[in-house]
Amino acid sequence: MNGKKMACVSLLAGLTALTAAGCGSKPAEPAQDVSGKAEPVALKLFLASKSSMPLEELKANYVEPIKRKYPHFSLDIINNDKGIDQFLATNTKVDLILGSYNVLNSMKQYELFGDMSDLVASAKYDLNRFEKSYLDAITGMSDGKLSALPFYDLRLALYYNKDIFDRFGVPYPKDGMTWEELLDTARRLTREDGGVMYRGLAGAPSNLVAVNQFSLGFVDPKTNAAALQKDQWKTFLDVLVPFYTMPGYNPTKKQLAVNDQSNLFYNEKTAAMYIAFNNGASLANKSALNWDLVSLPEMKGLKNIGSQPYPVYVGLSVTSEHRKEAFQAITQLVSDEVLKERSADQAFLAPVTSAEIKGAYGQNVSDWKGKNFKGVVNQQTAAPMPYSPYNITGQAEMTNAMLSVIVGEKDANSALRDAEEQTNKKIQAAAGK
Repeated sequence: MNGKKMACVSLLAGLTALTAAGCGSKPAEPAQDVSGKAEPVALKLFLASKSSMPLEELKANYVEPIKRKYPHFSLDIINNDKGIDQFLATNTKVDLILGSYNVLNSMKQYELFGDMSDLVASAKYDLNRFEKSYLDAITGMSDGKLSALPFYDLRLALYYNKDIFDRFGVPYPKDGMTWEELLDTARRLTREDGGVMYRGLAGAPSNLVAVNQFSLGFVDPKTNAAALQKDQWKTFLDVLVPFYTMPGYNPTKKQLAVNDQSNLFYNEKTAAMYIAFNNGASLANKSALNWDLVSLPEMKGLKNIGSQPYPVYVGLSVTSEHRKEAFQAITQLVSDEVLKERSADQAFLAPVTSAEIKGAYGQNVSDWKGKNFKGVVNQQTAAPMPYSPYNITGQAEMTNAMLSVIVGEKDANSALRDAEEQTNKKIQAAAGK
């Protein structure tokens, strides 16, 4: 057991009997009082990534939809304010855990996630309503177990500032463009005008690496060896690096970070185009941009294939003493009714096959009328990369490799070789703990 696992021993101590009782037996029905009403059930939801959302908005998103169907349920929301280690030290038992795929992946070592397969079977719950890639991603990460259900998805799109295009007389981008076609557009828009430096494209390289369209993983799951010296990773760099190195762009590693790239588009309004997740539309409105969006440009040979899914899941905690009720709360949050509301009112991309729910995307947001969301919704996601517990390590090194090529520190082959070497060293060090 490594050091981090030992940090949660106190939390998991005494849970063997609890989890054993929950496996292989049908969950008990909720207790009823003599009047026939279900007794109150107090559940706790842990937000694995700290949310900056005000408490009232958190309640509107998570508490109210559950109480609508289960009025006898209460839900206490615990924000991850101080990090997972400090949370574990409190020995707090939670029932539900909400987080993105990468965050849940990083928490796997703590063994906090339960398996809801028996609850799905006993409730005859239909998993076919979800797009298969989202279920494959979570079961791949969970050693074949179903520890969570997909809640919403984030996928990359290409936003653009119409005013900059109009200023320089450049046609707007379109759905289905290739990266090579977009490069010419970006070159025409990277220029100085009136003392202002405009850049054709902004977008954090770290995001492009994390959900790459080739579905490339960072580590071979069979051998736990880094897998970065591949022809497709070289192609990835050859296609994308030129957007950041054209004359006038003048990149630095700091400027290539997520917040700095975002600032060029939303605040400074000097980036003509911006690669961001679909939830970036809210920031575009707040920034008073004259904007629209199209689907993520395509790699050659990958027609209508966008980024890999980057879903947010809501899962069952191994510490839950109310497994059945927690499962009921989870299935209510991901119900057609709730997902359609979130899709229409807040433009959360629903991870389901229903054309009706997908078609509701953003339709009740008045500021988004006429925006080209169909291009994002209709683009297929790339297959999720193979799971490895060391993918996050490899991802960080691959991002560093891309940054080093962009700023001219290394050529692509050297950067990939060094990244693979560093990844292997870190994997070996971690395995030796």
